Amino acid sequence: MVYILRTHLKKKYLIQALKDVYGLGNFLCFRLCQSLGFQKNFLLKEITDEDIYHIDQLLENSRLIIKSDLQRAVKQKIDHLVSIKSYRGIRHRQGLPVRGQRTHTNARTCKNLRKLKR
Repeated sequence: MVYILRTHLKKKYLIQALKDVYGLGNFLCFRLCQSLGFQKNFLLKEITDEDIYHIDQLLENSRLIIKSDLQRAVKQKIDHLVSIKSYRGIRHRQGLPVRGQRTHTNARTCKNLRKLKR
């Protein structure tokens, strides 16, 4: 089993597995593997402890906000919008779409989640 930043990686390839870490997407995973010298189709089962250590060090030393720090930052931004009672904050609090989507015929998921909150 491979753990990077306290995340269990299950996929077959390293690039796909790194996407399981919250805050890492396609581009960052590709750049990370490229900087460490891994091929695009590097298998996760071939990774060594030393490689895991290098990946951890590179992610910790970078100025990226990932994992719980990123989740906390997003939560704080939403709480700030709710506290200042902006339009987006009100939509967040009501459990409706925030970015201007129509709600007359769509947004069923938001409406169903809203019912569960009550």
